[in-house]
Amino acid sequence: MFKRVEKQILDFVDTLDGIKSREVVHGTLYVILEDDRDCDSIHRKIRNHYKENINNEGGCNMYSVGGEFAYDFVPEDREAPVFCDEDYSGKEEMDPTEMDDGTPDFGLDATDLTEQEEAELDVLMNLQAESQRGK
Repeated sequence: MFKRVEKQILDFVDTLDGIKSREVVHGTLYVILEDDRDCDSIHRKIRNHYKENINNEGGCNMYSVGGEFAYDFVPEDREAPVFCDEDYSGKEEMDPTEMDDGTPDFGLDATDLTEQEEAELDVLMNLQAESQRGK
């Protein structure tokens, strides 16, 4: 991520309440919150700022990594569907009885992943393992 964009993001995060520390590493924003329950509202604020002021065709994914939260800035089509825009129509088609068989189903088979998705997944799994070891 460009240094200018990183600075814009960090300057915005500095205006938010409830943040103990923040750092950008390889384009990912890592944040330690005073209260972990604020992660969703912080995610929404960061995403809205990013879309409105930096890249209107982008998005923001959030991951919990040990005691901190990682915010990845991604193209809009790679953003996790946690924000329901006005034009989102997928909810009407869902049948809750089809989802609750006790096993998580993310709609992906290992063979469905691209090389880049596999690499990103590998990085995330390594980050999580390192944070559990206290790195």
